[in-house]
Amino acid sequence: MQTVSVSKIIINQLIDLCEKLSAKQYSASLQLLMNNSIGKHIRHIVEFYDILKDSCNADSVLSYDTREHCSRTETEKKVAVKRFKDVLNWLNDIDENLVLKLNVSYDKVANKGFDIDTSLQRELVYNIEHAIHHMAIIRIAIEQEFPDIKLDKHFGVAYSTIRFRDDLCAH
Repeated sequence: MQTVSVSKIIINQLIDLCEKLSAKQYSASLQLLMNNSIGKHIRHIVEFYDILKDSCNADSVLSYDTREHCSRTETEKKVAVKRFKDVLNWLNDIDENLVLKLNVSYDKVANKGFDIDTSLQRELVYNIEHAIHHMAIIRIAIEQEFPDIKLDKHFGVAYSTIRFRDDLCAH
């Protein structure tokens, strides 16, 4: 399944980034990121994958609003890497046809949400796009604050943009 292979590529890029950054770089409060850290963006990405993983395993309603905001994941890159590796292992054993329920709320009151039908594949697509969006922000921070860190040329670049660029180069 393409969504699984792309998820693995993205997660491996994030693991690679974690391993390249020093502990100080990973957790530094950066003005460019509104005083957030790269670690906070990493935490945010892995929590979305974890929520999806856990909702599949527990046969529960999926809700991205119920994140734990694990501060250790924001400050300790080894915690983030372990969580990403757990997601990679999970991706090896998923049922691509799994039907899910997603709880969403656009109200200021948390319990005013509603459930919609979705699927594991659709939620993997969402997680891919969500991760790429945050990776693009991370890329800007890396290039400005830590230019010695070299990223994969496709890190934080949407697949449609990669195809568009490849088409331009082909002509």
